[in-house]
Amino acid sequence: YFDTSKFSTYADFAHLNLDEQKAGARIEFNPEKHNPSDFALWKFSPEGEKRDMEWETPGDVVEDGLPVMGRQTVNPPNGFPGWHLECSAMAMSILGKTIDIHTGGIDAIPVHHTNEIAQSEAATGVRFSNYWLHNNFMMINGTKISKSLGNVFSLDDIEANGFSLLDFRILVLQGNYRNESNFTFDSLEAARNRLNNWRNIAALRHQIHDTLRSDSDISDNDKTIPLYAVPGAIIEALSNDLGTPDALKIIDETFSKVAKTQLANIDRASFVQMLDTIDEVLGLQLVSSTPDISDDAKRIILERKNARSQKDWNKSDQLRGQLLAQNIIVRDTEHDSIWEYQTSKK
Repeated sequence: YFDTSKFSTYADFAHLNLDEQKAGARIEFNPEKHNPSDFALWKFSPEGEKRDMEWETPGDVVEDGLPVMGRQTVNPPNGFPGWHLECSAMAMSILGKTIDIHTGGIDAIPVHHTNEIAQSEAATGVRFSNYWLHNNFMMINGTKISKSLGNVFSLDDIEANGFSLLDFRILVLQGNYRNESNFTFDSLEAARNRLNNWRNIAALRHQIHDTLRSDSDISDNDKTIPLYAVPGAIIEALSNDLGTPDALKIIDETFSKVAKTQLANIDRASFVQMLDTIDEVLGLQLVSSTPDISDDAKRIILERKNARSQKDWNKSDQLRGQLLAQNIIVRDTEHDSIWEYQTSKK
């Protein structure tokens, strides 16, 4: 066992009250511990039992003549590392004595992560992790997820209900990782609608033409939307305690402005750069999930535009139907005919 009384800052990380733990431990007294908070560094395999994963007990774990599980032993049985020790050993063997960011659920704070810190820093004498990010829980329809309640959904279940895992990703990103969140299929539907709208905005890059204007000309043109500052704003929001809701709000506001702008007044280079940043930091695959339409579809759109200019509404509607058969919707504005993807419903 690790003697927690010998690690002076043991209670600091989780703000533990060790006196309360001592009071509660009187019911189940463990003679092998010096303190109720002591935890196992090495566990011995049960006598007469062969575990799938066990190793020869290191010689420095027990000393000759010391009691092991209530009996005297010189050659201790095989054993295995404690759960907390496994994590410290893996982290330090791959990432070194000090890691930059350690993540985990809030339930791991008072025991698992507290013990990781104690044993790692006692062994190395240096800080174990510079930063800790602890995520809160997700509820199902306002109720704690529990197999006994039968309210557990797997990722396969989400897909079986007609949703994609990217729909679920954006649902998760809508809340701050520190806050408790709630899953419902209605909220997942809303998240999907948001993502589909973003994809249609991303598809505008296929309908915006490159210009030969310089950056200074773009910034001096009041009609043009330069978007070079948006990636920095998104990253700044994420740098503030992983503020994904704020990052999504910035994207919503920017995309809303883009949707109201004439295509000729959208700077394509900065628009594409913004999309690439969104995909890089949020993993939403806006670029890869929004391919260009076929040349045949573009020809139909141009033909329909000519029919509308001649007020041939019957032909215009006929051509719209041809596009719809290719899952393409056309949205007419004062200046442009903008195509969008027709999204399927569950």
